[in-house]
Amino acid sequence: MNQTTFRILDALSGDLGSPVSINGLTGKIRELHKTAHYKNIYDKIQGMEKQGIVKLERIGKSSIIRLNFNDYRTTGKLAEMELEKERRFLEGRPGMQALLMMMKTCFHGFCINSISIIRPEKNTLLNRAEFLFILYEPPKKMEEVHETEHGRETEQDREKSMQNEILNIQLVMQSLEKAHNMKLDCLVLRGKDFLSLLKETQSNPLKAMLPGQIAFFHPRDYWTEIKVAGSIMEAEETIPAKIPEKDMAYNLSRFGYKEIGPKIKHGRDICLEYIITSILIGRDARRTEAIPVLLAKNKPKYNLLIFLCKKYGKLGRLLGLLKAMNKVMKSKEIENAINMLERMKIKEEKTDENAIRQKMRLYHAV
Repeated sequence: MNQTTFRILDALSGDLGSPVSINGLTGKIRELHKTAHYKNIYDKIQGMEKQGIVKLERIGKSSIIRLNFNDYRTTGKLAEMELEKERRFLEGRPGMQALLMMMKTCFHGFCINSISIIRPEKNTLLNRAEFLFILYEPPKKMEEVHETEHGRETEQDREKSMQNEILNIQLVMQSLEKAHNMKLDCLVLRGKDFLSLLKETQSNPLKAMLPGQIAFFHPRDYWTEIKVAGSIMEAEETIPAKIPEKDMAYNLSRFGYKEIGPKIKHGRDICLEYIITSILIGRDARRTEAIPVLLAKNKPKYNLLIFLCKKYGKLGRLLGLLKAMNKVMKSKEIENAINMLERMKIKEEKTDENAIRQKMRLYHAV
């Protein structure tokens, strides 16, 4: 892949959903790679349109460029781009070369569709790495097709198998973290949860992870998932500790926990997992007691919540809250999350069970 093609694909793939002209694309490439020549980009775009890799749509005097996911060759070209991004990133970084090679070896045979390393240049400077795992569902056996009692039991077994797969990935990453003396955070998502998060209109960590990622494990499968999702990415990551108070109050109310105080003003829609992590980072005991209410009234993605709490060092507080909540209102999802955290040997921070029980009753969450 020549340099101009690589830079065009890099710029277009990092901002899906935003229409861009050739002039705008030239500016993005200059921002990413320091140099860009309009004529070279214009000529290459014309060739890529003939190949079916991009589509050009005339709007006024400008031509809007989009990746053409209807052409099978597009995901192949994007996979080539990922391999080139990986090569450039790993150049001169023997430690990261060893880590990614070990991951490719360790996860051979898992139900993993793809693995991406997130914002690698920035995170490496902080001696940490962040990863996105997308899992695929194992194909059903013939006996599971029929609605029989045996079939339903088998479906439960399949669900348990997927939970074990996610747990084993976390345990492998913990061992790699110790071996490489580097903080490693990973978000593990089943395919259906990946698609669901990308289609959300509210801010969530996944949408902010995709710009600037490198899919180093099965990159073509990664772009096939993106094609299905038709995703719109977020340019900036939301920092839980910096969520404005107006947005906190608005989202708490949106998720069923309205506080006494000033009138709620409309704010930015932010996912539940960001809101809970923001509360855990703070030390407001009153708001901490809101977390079980929020969990009971909504359907959180616990893998996403565990990822955020590990990233910001709050897994112990989360485990304490979940164990207290599970005594008040048992749930299979909560039990799975507790099991995962305990298997990861997270040290629990004790929580006042009576306070949790009273708050949940007050907000009719039990």
